[in-house]
Amino acid sequence: MIDKDKDKDEIDFFEYVKIIKDNRWFIIFSMIFFIVVGVCYAKLSTPVYQANVIFKVDNDKSRISNLGQDIANLFSLSSSTVVETETIKSRKFLSQTIDDLNLQVVVTPRKKSFFKDVLSKLSHDPKKVNVGKLVVNNKQNDHFELIVTDAKLGYYTLIDKLTNTQLKGRVGELEKTANYSILISSINAHNGDVFDINVLDQYQAAINLQAKLKVNEIGKPSLDGAAILQVSITGTDKEKIQEILANISKNYLMFNKKRYALEAAHSLAFLKAEMPLVKKRLIVSENKLEQYRENHGSVDLNVESKLALDSLANVENQLNELVYQESSVATKYTKKHPIYIALIKKRQILLAEKARLSAKIDKFPTTQREVLRLSRVVKSDSLIYEQLKQKEQELSVVKRTAIGTATILDSAHSLTQPIKPKKTIIVIMFTFLGFILSTVIVLLRYMTIKGIISTREVNELGFEMYGNIPYSKNQSQLAKDENNKLLAISHDDDIAIEALRLLRANIYFLQKKMEANIVMLCSPDIGSGKSFITTNLATLFAKSRKKVLVIDADMKSGAIADLFFNKYTSRIK
Repeated sequence: MIDKDKDKDEIDFFEYVKIIKDNRWFIIFSMIFFIVVGVCYAKLSTPVYQANVIFKVDNDKSRISNLGQDIANLFSLSSSTVVETETIKSRKFLSQTIDDLNLQVVVTPRKKSFFKDVLSKLSHDPKKVNVGKLVVNNKQNDHFELIVTDAKLGYYTLIDKLTNTQLKGRVGELEKTANYSILISSINAHNGDVFDINVLDQYQAAINLQAKLKVNEIGKPSLDGAAILQVSITGTDKEKIQEILANISKNYLMFNKKRYALEAAHSLAFLKAEMPLVKKRLIVSENKLEQYRENHGSVDLNVESKLALDSLANVENQLNELVYQESSVATKYTKKHPIYIALIKKRQILLAEKARLSAKIDKFPTTQREVLRLSRVVKSDSLIYEQLKQKEQELSVVKRTAIGTATILDSAHSLTQPIKPKKTIIVIMFTFLGFILSTVIVLLRYMTIKGIISTREVNELGFEMYGNIPYSKNQSQLAKDENNKLLAISHDDDIAIEALRLLRANIYFLQKKMEANIVMLCSPDIGSGKSFITTNLATLFAKSRKKVLVIDADMKSGAIADLFFNKYTSRIK
């Protein structure tokens, strides 16, 4: 018994395929239903559009270095994509766009009924009201109701929900009350349509705009640090999102230019304060050199001394430049990075060269050595002063021209086709969902059936099978006709009749074991086919010239007698 139960619980793949095949019409109709639902959903869903703009953001030093190699070292501001992304998505930056386009005002059409909304979406007749200006004097006065009274002439009625007062206005005219002032730019609706107008605070409007805005880097960064940024925004109004993105890109370019102009102005102010001090220090060092020469007579430097002085000044200048380079590299790499390691090795070599030159100068005579020291100080201060003067001129150019690092490669433009919903994908998904659900229902219904559902289970119970009668389509047609009830007479070549002939043959062979030639047919429920098998099997026995007595044991609603007493009775005889 354990083995039999185990075999019964095993999954028979081919049996499941047969069950699915037998219930194919249920599955097909379910798939058709889900396809219709998917098409309706795709048609009725509000389309979502996307607008894009592409920026090229250069490295701050690479842009400024076009004016001079040294000026780039003055700027510590980094134009990494992370900084630019957070700048564009910051609430402070987006507040300018919110004020310019009045994004604090949200207009929503009020739904009338489900069927009217469906017809409106199918007719592609969007309802829209553009509010050009709305200024409220009380922050609590943040909800209004607009009713279109005459769409053709542009008349409307505005209801203040706070005071429950009404205002009649017209499109294109500024209407003022003691609590607010409003300007409706345009109305695209029908008479009687109602719109809800909500006024958001600056913070909530910025949060809503941030949710629709997306900034990401496309492509690979170039060797000079330049990057390509794509700014995109999604929304249901194609023209509106394009207008918003165009305003954001314009504000970003202005912000980028002002940022570098301000940086140049701060650096220029520092240089102007530092240059008098450097010049004063240069004058003091020159005076000391002249005074020393007057006290010790005119001391001229030979060729070797001049070469040593120039080499030492050059080494010190390179060490100063390495300080700027190290400050820039330290913001991007760790000390274990190969670029940082190469920079440290170069500084060690220059320090060793400086020590060698200093040791060589120490071997010169005292007077000549002192003149070299004073001359080196004068030359170093003079070089610093010349560099600061040159940087002052370059920064003045940067401040006046307002050179930024951002450039628009592709202006703001909305895509023609909506990005959502993907109608083809939705229909395919609904079709697949219909197939899966209907198949699961069929299999669950099959698995939850209690009782015998296959011949294999009958054999496992130890019973012998003498016949298997298949379903007959001809019998279902005969059941509708009152005069044609016996399949063995009307369609003696039917597959069910052939199975009954096989059952008749098996009964002949069983007569040798049977003490009486009696066959009883029974079933646990009505509608199982007892009458069909009894009448047709009796007819087949009669055709083989056997005397047959049919007894209908259904004492309540027996109907076998009616099947025999018709015009076909003579044929049986």
